[in-house]
Amino acid sequence: MVSRLRSSLLLGAFAGTACANIYGVGELTSGTEQAGAAGAAGSRQAPSLAGAKANAGSGGSVAAGAGPVGNGGSAAISGTGSTFSSAGVAGAAGDSGEPPPSCAELPAMCGSSDSATRDCCASFEVPGGTFFRSYDALPDAGWDDPSSPAHISTFRLDAYEVTVGRFRNFVAAYPWLPRAGAGKNPENSQDFGWSTTWNALLPRDAEALSVALTNCGAVGGAEPSPSTWTVLPDANEALPINCLTWFEAFAFCAWDGGRLPSEAEWNYAAAGGREARVYPWASSDATDVDANHAVYQSPIAKVGSKSPGNGRFGHADLAGNVWEWNVDWYRGTYSVPCDDCAELASDVDTSDRVLRGGAYYNEPPYLRVAARGNAAPSVRDSGYGVRCARVAGSGY
Repeated sequence: MVSRLRSSLLLGAFAGTACANIYGVGELTSGTEQAGAAGAAGSRQAPSLAGAKANAGSGGSVAAGAGPVGNGGSAAISGTGSTFSSAGVAGAAGDSGEPPPSCAELPAMCGSSDSATRDCCASFEVPGGTFFRSYDALPDAGWDDPSSPAHISTFRLDAYEVTVGRFRNFVAAYPWLPRAGAGKNPENSQDFGWSTTWNALLPRDAEALSVALTNCGAVGGAEPSPSTWTVLPDANEALPINCLTWFEAFAFCAWDGGRLPSEAEWNYAAAGGREARVYPWASSDATDVDANHAVYQSPIAKVGSKSPGNGRFGHADLAGNVWEWNVDWYRGTYSVPCDDCAELASDVDTSDRVLRGGAYYNEPPYLRVAARGNAAPSVRDSGYGVRCARVAGSGY
């Protein structure tokens, strides 16, 4: 489970999370979890770098205001004078080269000054191939077991984490219901996409969504909300949208003509395929990370601001800034064989989902490509965001 690691000095120094529904300490495990013992629920111990689990907390709940989602209409945010229209834009970017709905009339404002692109909706092709999941050959964290091979077909992955500006266009189109089967991976015959039973787990309207995002982390007024969302556009538009539940992340990507990446796809892109990188940038040293490569142990930052940390295929912020929701249910071990696989079956909709990539509040070990996180799909946290995957040859 994903931690909120606040100490910049000690890996084991944890502070209480600001979000009401947050799971505690993170998981750093090998693909086969051959080493380590699980910590008791509710404990505050740090995870072992040999692959041990140290899980804290349990549970999770649907955000306040969640309920059946309707179609049509608009919702005015009380006291702001801002009205969210449900008309919005619909459809998906395809071979026509049209931008996805989230980038309608959005200025090119992403990336650093030396980035090849500042287009927040850019997506880069990830050439297919085979690799070993959660493997980087370094024995220091137990990620040197090449027993979980996977084959990934070519796909596209957004260059940047979804920004506040892009998500604002989604809120303008909200309430929006994904149709049954939306957001599925065409390369995986077992992927049936969105289930309409999840509609009740989305906020009921634009106002409820905005309020839920705004209040993420504002627990009893103990501290200011760490949410990047603002009701009106401001200086946060190029920051990654955070505080998203898994259901909202899935719905956004489906609306935007994409889908959530599978854990295997995300892992493959971040590892540079067969290169099995320790971090997304070229490195063979587990300590080769600094403030030039990733946003960690520091305030959340504009997407793409750390271009030296871009991955092999050009993607920014695959380490740090925000954890990224994957489509998979969380399992402690990987399925073998894996051919465009994803964990899509679970007994209940509240079972944990996978998060990858580490967040702005984490220490470097959580930024490792092989590191895994998991949380209940209705949990909000200031470190939870998303980036969308898309069909190869399509996109923008």
